[in-house]
Amino acid sequence: MTAEDGGGRDGGRTYQVRISPLKKPKKNSSPGTVMIISDITELKRMQQQLERHAYYDELTGIYNRRAFLEYGEAAYEQAGRGSVPFTAILFDIDHFKRINDTYGHQAGDQVLVHVAGITRRCLKKDMLFARYGGEEFVLALPGHSVSRGRHFAEMLRRHIESEPLMVNGQTMSITSSFGIAGASWHPGESLQHLLHIADKALYEAKRNGRNQVRVYENHPG
Repeated sequence: MTAEDGGGRDGGRTYQVRISPLKKPKKNSSPGTVMIISDITELKRMQQQLERHAYYDELTGIYNRRAFLEYGEAAYEQAGRGSVPFTAILFDIDHFKRINDTYGHQAGDQVLVHVAGITRRCLKKDMLFARYGGEEFVLALPGHSVSRGRHFAEMLRRHIESEPLMVNGQTMSITSSFGIAGASWHPGESLQHLLHIADKALYEAKRNGRNQVRVYENHPG
């Protein structure tokens, strides 16, 4: 029999314990036990590091696209089983290329970290937040209607607009555009479909002047 205990710690180290019974050498003798204790601290550290690289964005420290799709799918399926509201929000930083061209890529990185930090402070329970790629972020709001999602997005948009970033002694104003879509639970609908139509709403927000929130209105059915 093998038993493992990865939680035993001594001075911040992690140990694995394996216990195996020995056969009785003689009929009336007591059985013995072999215990093997291995220091797996470095292995655990490497596993945690690999997991972090797999699921977290290195720059901002938030979930990456892979993590969002994995956890988002699970949340979407759970919401679908009860037909409870589920809202997706895509948003990106307005004129991000101009920021990089004008202030440099290091400043662009600071803007991404800044916006991610503002968003994390605004998150409510059960909201899933990730960097979707480049200057684009994504949110899943299980249990939140489109109306509540729009209210949250408007609040977040105002926070981002009202909290400029100091870069190299210069005040940089930042704005963002938002696209929102809500699940209708029609047959064949998926999280990917929801993100696709939220992206259409985001495009409308950008096409109509940026720094605004748009909801996808032409939902089928």
